[in-house]
Amino acid sequence: MPTMVPPFVGALSIIFLFGRFGTINLILLDLNIINRPINFIYGLHGVIFIQTLTLFPWIGINVYNSLLKMDRSLEEAAESLGATPFRRFTTVTLPSVVPGLLTGMFMVLSFAFTDYATPIVLGQYELLAPQAFLNIQQAIDETRVRMGTYMVFFMLLIVVALFLATKKYITLKEYAALRLQKPVEQVEARGMKKILICTFIYVSLLLSLMPHLFVFIISFSKAWSFTPFPTKWSLDNFATILENKTPFVNTAVYSLIGTLICFLIGSIGAYVITRSSHPLNTVIDSVLSMMFVVPGIVVGTSYLFAFQKTVPIVGMLGSTWLIMPLMLATRRITYTVRYSFATYLTIRKTLEEAAFSLGEKPLKAFLKIVMPNAIYGILAGVLFSFIEILNELTASLFLYKPGWETVTIQMFIQMTAGKFPVSSAYAVLLFLWSISFTAIAMNLANKIRA
Repeated sequence: MPTMVPPFVGALSIIFLFGRFGTINLILLDLNIINRPINFIYGLHGVIFIQTLTLFPWIGINVYNSLLKMDRSLEEAAESLGATPFRRFTTVTLPSVVPGLLTGMFMVLSFAFTDYATPIVLGQYELLAPQAFLNIQQAIDETRVRMGTYMVFFMLLIVVALFLATKKYITLKEYAALRLQKPVEQVEARGMKKILICTFIYVSLLLSLMPHLFVFIISFSKAWSFTPFPTKWSLDNFATILENKTPFVNTAVYSLIGTLICFLIGSIGAYVITRSSHPLNTVIDSVLSMMFVVPGIVVGTSYLFAFQKTVPIVGMLGSTWLIMPLMLATRRITYTVRYSFATYLTIRKTLEEAAFSLGEKPLKAFLKIVMPNAIYGILAGVLFSFIEILNELTASLFLYKPGWETVTIQMFIQMTAGKFPVSSAYAVLLFLWSISFTAIAMNLANKIRA
């Protein structure tokens, strides 16, 4: 759930919760525990705190996936040789989940390093990403624009270098099991150990989900000033956002077009990669997969300069709203590619070869045989691309013009204008959409495994 809304939405909730006159400080003041508000979030420590709360699930997801693929017999062998639980964990379990752990750590590092929205919301402009964004967006001083571009290029070099280093380190060892894996055995903790584990887990979940809870509270608030909680409740904020239908229409149009592009290019590209042995397949796969790690600020800057009016032919596209869904599709196509690629690998080539031997053309064989068997996997990837397109902000802010605003852009505009309840109302609707589509995507993904 923490990954279903942009990190700056968490920053909004944290301001109301841990701000100088937020809920926590006001409760402590009312109880006479403190004499003056504590600075929980304003500063670099606040940026780190918020990004940790919103991004740590990426590590959890990847490590959990690695644990599911781990062979339980490895731990059983270590235990039979007299290894203590701690030694078994450090010498067997932890090395086995290194790919998932490093992948998750890289994703968190990449997202946090290139996130400019959260620092801006907290007033931390001294970081590299906010400086790059502000220098490029001001668009008046050419020297500052050039400096912002250099900053973006520098961030891209760092992220790509970290990606290649992570990939190289993971490939130094073999992590695949020699036989069908037996999932790691679940052992029930007892006594004090169980209490400590449950406390740690539930406190972590509470902290990570609390921003989402406070987004709902803020969205329904009408009067909230120097009190721990709102003194008046209302639906006026939702009425306000529904008066302007442009962000909703734009979000729907851009998302549908972008998702369609992801479906057509992603599913066909993955099929070509899995079913042919062309030397360029590795390059195509790497390029499509690389888009997942390329920061949004890099994508937005690249499109901003590549499609400016002075560029022949393509400059015309940059002056129309069509540039938005094109950029969104480029940014989030990786999900469709990876899910389609994994699904095609489960379909035997002999089915298509049999169709070819009976005189069926390749296109008809693909539509009649491959697509019906792969449709759940493709749709799962397409839906995840759609969800990420809905939540995209970092690249969109570079390209939009008046009238092109999406829900996330409008959220950011309202937040920077100090209209936090209105911004929260947008966040609530976006969160509900993401939850609904994620449930559908997970259901389709489970059908693939079944």
